[in-house]
Order: sequence, then C-alpha cells, then structure tokens
Amino acid sequence: MFDWIEDILNKIREMNTSIDKYKKDTVIQSLPSFAYVNRAKKLIEKNYLLEAEYILNSALSLPQEDALVYKYLGIIAEKTGRKGDAIVAYKKSAKINPNDKDIWRQLGFALVSSNQAEEAAESFENANKLSPMNTDVYTGWGMALLKLKKYNEAHEKFMGASKIDKYNFMAMLLSAIVEMKLKQYDDAEMKLKFLASVSPNESNTYEYAHLKYLTNDYESAVHYAKKALTYNPNMLPAYVLLGELYYRLNDEVNSLAAYNQAFQKELINDNLYFEWGVALQVFEKYDEANEKFHKTLECNPMRNDAKAGLALYSAVTGDIDGADGMLKSLDSEYVNSYLGTKARGFLAFNRGEYSLAVELFKEILNQNSFDRSLVYYIAKSYQALGNDVLTKEYYEKSLKENPSHILSYIDFAKYLLIKQDYANCQRKLRRALKVDENNLEVLNLLFYVSYILVKDNVCEYNLKETLDIADKIISLNSEAFKYPNEKDELSDLLKK
Repeated sequence: MFDWIEDILNKIREMNTSIDKYKKDTVIQSLPSFAYVNRAKKLIEKNYLLEAEYILNSALSLPQEDALVYKYLGIIAEKTGRKGDAIVAYKKSAKINPNDKDIWRQLGFALVSSNQAEEAAESFENANKLSPMNTDVYTGWGMALLKLKKYNEAHEKFMGASKIDKYNFMAMLLSAIVEMKLKQYDDAEMKLKFLASVSPNESNTYEYAHLKYLTNDYESAVHYAKKALTYNPNMLPAYVLLGELYYRLNDEVNSLAAYNQAFQKELINDNLYFEWGVALQVFEKYDEANEKFHKTLECNPMRNDAKAGLALYSAVTGDIDGADGMLKSLDSEYVNSYLGTKARGFLAFNRGEYSLAVELFKEILNQNSFDRSLVYYIAKSYQALGNDVLTKEYYEKSLKENPSHILSYIDFAKYLLIKQDYANCQRKLRRALKVDENNLEVLNLLFYVSYILVKDNVCEYNLKETLDIADKIISLNSEAFKYPNEKDELSDLLKK
C-alpha cells in the first residue's frame, strides 16, 4: 500500500548521494546550493515535483541563501496550485537577486492570477527594465492593467506585445477584449474575426459571440456561442450568454434550456443561478425566479443584485412593505439597477401611483427593450389614468412586441368591451385563440362579444358560429361557461 512512499524515499537517498558527489566535484565550492538546484531542475523536468521540493528545502539549511532555490520552489508551488507559496518564494528570490530578468515576470504572472494587480503591474515594470521589448512581459503587464480597469494603458501594452510577436494571439485576443470595453467595436471585430478563423478555440469564438451580442447581432452571437461549446461543452459563460441571447430574441424555450443544460452538467455557481433568475422574471415566471435568486444568495450572500431580485418578487406579488424594506437596505447602485428599478415600478403600480409606474417602466424599456411584458403594464397604467389614446396605443404595442402574451389580449378585449368597440374586441379575441385555443376566459369573452354582435346582425351562420363557441366551452368544462341565458336566447333565435 505504501510502496510509492518507499520509492520516493529511495529516489531521495539516491539524489542525496549524487549531490554529495556533485559537491565534491563542483568547482564552485562557495555555492554548494548549485548542486541542489541543478538536481531539482532535472527532477522538475521529469515532473518529480515532490522530490524536487524536498531537495530544494534541504538547500535552505545552507548558510548562504541562493535566489535560484527560492525561484524553483516558487515554480514547484505554482505547478502544485499553491499560488500564495509561489508568490512568497518569488518575492524572496527577487529580493536576493533583483537583477534576474525572469523572476519579475514569473512573480508578475503569479500576482495577476491571485488578483494582486497593483503589485503585478510593478513586477512587470521591473521585468521590462531588465528585459525590454519582451512580448510575454507586455502581455502580463496588460493583464494587470486590465484588472485595474486602466483600459487605455492595458490596450497599449497588448498592442505592444502583438507588435513584438505577431503570433502572440493571446495578446491580440486581450486587446480585442479591451476594445469591446472601450466600445471600439470595429477594431475588435477585425481581430476577433481573424482569430476565429485562423486560431479557432473556445476563448476566441466565445469572445466573438460576445462582440456580436454587444453589437445587437443576436443571431450571429448565438451561432458563435454554440460553436464555442463545440470546443468546450463545459464552458459555463457560453451557456449563460446563450440564455440571455434567447430571451432577447423572445425565445423562452431555448433560453431556459440553456441554463438548465449548464445545471445538468453541474456547472453551478452563483452567476448561473442569478442569470437564470433574470431570464425567468423576463418571462414572468416570478416564483421560479425568486427561487433562483435565493439559490444565488446561498452560493454568495454578498450578491446584492440578487437581493434586488427578491425585492422585485415581493413588489410583483403585492408585498409592498417587504419590497420597500428590502430596497431601503440596498445601496443606490442596486436600487437603480435593472431589477431594482423594476421593483420600484411594480411598487408604484400596486400602490396606485400609475404615473410613476409608467415613468419607471419606460426607463427600464429604454435600457432593456427585451422586457416586453412591461409594455402591458404601461397600458394598464394608462387605462387606470383614463388616457384612452395611450391605453390603446400600448395595448397594441404589447401585442405587436409580445404576440403570445395572453393577458394583453384578455385585458385589451375587456377594455374594448367597456368602450363598446365590439368588432375590434372580437378580432383581438380571435387572435388570442391562435395563441391558446382552449383558454376558457378568452372563449367566454369571445362568446359574449359575438352574442352582442350577432343580435345586431342576425343570420344563421353567425348564430351557429357563436353557439359553437358555447358548445366548445361546455365540452372543455361545463361549469366554466358564464352565459347560459344568452346561449338559450341565441338557440331560440336559431329555431325561429
């Protein structure tokens, strides 16, 4: 069971013997650590990391400190995933020998990967002084500046790295990412189109999809996001992007399927749950959205954007005090975010503050035109305010932008009934049946408005058509039919 331990010990014993011989043979007796370092380097090349680390740690007992010992201890620590230990070792090496042209670069990359961007930028600056015009140094330097959100400076470094080495595709990709942040979309397009064709991989293809998303070319973005998944089926950002692209295209089935696919592959984190919740509330599945926002907070209790989502759920469901209290606990950044503003809009709507509700809903639509259901609530608000012109305009707009929104058909029909616009009401209800042919509320309303119209234009065809509607309702649910007396009246008319 423990044979592997014995093997390692044997190797170490052999190495110790070899080192003793090397120390006797070496010309530089003043630096015996060279023997340890050279042996460790050979072991690292063979991926015997544990043995190499043992040898280097033995060298630490020598009276004279050697920068190379710490340098290679840092390399081993990085290879074994101990970023903190690697940084400590690299810093020690750089302190002993600050003129090592490689150590500052290695320290810089270790600091970048540990999100210590300020120190990383300083390390790459030191590296550049010792080894100017190095494409890797410029790339790392740009990465540190990118994390510091110094986009113009980062872009300069990435472009510099590409000029030094035109085959540094990583630098080209990163420069395109910065250009997207700076909204220099044409420049980013040129680079990403080149990378997607010459060096296709998950990163290049995904970023091209992201660029297409930013420029509102959603169909192309879907194509490239799917292509990124062919390179890496476990790429969570691609699934999340697909989910958002599909709800912007008003495709509920594919949008929710993208998040569910990521979940089935166990690519689970707080961002998946949050974006899934956003998609669900776009499609007015507020109960499910609320569940996902709670899951977000279970993964990351600091996600205040998810708390804004919970406030929205409370506002939509009429829990005015709960929503109000939750919003007051958030910073203005989240109160004025998409979900926070939507929560405030529904708070105003449920309080009867319809003018404010219209203002807030329109503010959301100006930034997030995909949230088509809000057009319906604007129409409802104008109806409550008694503005007939804008009520009709926004009901029509709701049906145009969201032709499957059954509530828009029903409430518009009820409004038209009140206004005695019976023919228009009948047309809207017939369109609604194409969305949901067995909707009992739509069928009842259609029967009633047809009953009114048929009495003004009595003919056998119209009577039979209207009575057929009544028979369909009764066949679906006899207790759901609301107009038995009117049906009897029409039946008598048909007999006569």
